[in-house]
Amino acid sequence: MEKRSVYVAVGLLAGVLLGLFVYSMLFQPMGWYFQSQNMEQMPVKSTYGDGRYYPPGCCQGPVNFESNGERIYYTGINEKGERIPFTGGPTWLKVHGGSCVNCHGRDGKGGIVPMMCNEKTPDIRYSELREEGMSDEEIKIAITKGTHENETLDYCMPRWQMSDEDLIDTIEYLKKLD
Repeated sequence: MEKRSVYVAVGLLAGVLLGLFVYSMLFQPMGWYFQSQNMEQMPVKSTYGDGRYYPPGCCQGPVNFESNGERIYYTGINEKGERIPFTGGPTWLKVHGGSCVNCHGRDGKGGIVPMMCNEKTPDIRYSELREEGMSDEEIKIAITKGTHENETLDYCMPRWQMSDEDLIDTIEYLKKLD
């Protein structure tokens, strides 16, 4: 009977430790790590837009952005710190957030099939969009309404609800991708 009690106690202890570990991973992701780091001294590094999905707070170091357009392209958050609202798009985007770079890549060339989508994403570099005959106004409509020349874009293209200022800044950043 004494041996059995030891097994029960060890089993209960292992269960409690495992439960604490799972809780810390689900509800406190990487918080223990970042609290112990001096964020100012961390190297500027990013894995945004490499075609893989990373949950928030994972594998994405701090990034310094040169413009509001670049910030929006990489994070979906404008310089005021506001997440850009949207409708449509894949479910994972609604759940975890995201931005242009998640589907079109760092270079804007697209060519990947995002998770839960059926088509490769198009090249959205400004030179390519202009070559297709799109004006800045048509680019704004594609971003906000998901249409081009009265054709609806793929359902995976979110309909971003950006201010005019944010739209202009985003298009200015697309020009830098050339």
